Amino acid sequence: MSYTWIGSERPFLDTPTITEQQGIHIGWYGGNTEAGANKNEDGLFIMQSEDGSVKLAVLLDAHQTATSAALIVQTLQQDEAKLQAILEHPDVFDVFEKYIVYLFSSVAFRQACQQVIGETSCLIVLQKESYLWWFSVGDCIAYLLHPDLAHWGQYGLNQRQFYEWIGQVNTFDLEVPCYTIGKRQLRAGHNIIVLMTDGVVDTPDQYFQRPEHLYQALVNDDKLQPNMQSILDHIHTQRGKDSATIISWEYSNSQAPQMPSDMP
Repeated sequence: MSYTWIGSERPFLDTPTITEQQGIHIGWYGGNTEAGANKNEDGLFIMQSEDGSVKLAVLLDAHQTATSAALIVQTLQQDEAKLQAILEHPDVFDVFEKYIVYLFSSVAFRQACQQVIGETSCLIVLQKESYLWWFSVGDCIAYLLHPDLAHWGQYGLNQRQFYEWIGQVNTFDLEVPCYTIGKRQLRAGHNIIVLMTDGVVDTPDQYFQRPEHLYQALVNDDKLQPNMQSILDHIHTQRGKDSATIISWEYSNSQAPQMPSDMP
């Protein structure tokens, strides 16, 4: 069963809000109206395998209107039965990668993109047990937070790309479509996976542009939900104008990760 949301239908202006869907935490903030916020063009699609061992999160940040984000959400909803079967597949990463690239490259989808107004960033994260897979077009941001990685200043999964979109202007209409795909092994113990739109980092104080600040806000003695609430409250206090959406969940990894050969 999928969970979906489009910002044009429920914008959360002036209202930092947190909810949970079967262990996946969602944070919404549509922006501060005193700073000029008047709409929310973010969107999301969330789905899990029957036993919850595989999690799929799609985060969208549209431009001009929310119709490009809505198109992706509606397209995935129409494929819900197929997606559920993919999430149960033993080779879920390879099967899903082929599915999503084929979908976005298809003539039917690209023609539908020409009927929307504007375009969207699209960030997809898929987690199965101790591994992550991600797909990124545009400037949404994904993080894998863990003390092992933070020790080396490593926080992000993808790099923001400011001239990539899906929609009226479409990277999949290029002769060579441009997007990023990656895989990452989770570290042992407590991992936090985070997806967020640029409204989290594009505040007047730019506080969360430094990923170590995000790490400190989420990796501490408090639970994930109140920590996410504090982040959104900070954005509201700072009179953030852009909409900010966060998807996050935790995973306790019992499998031993790779370590250097010269370490005992």
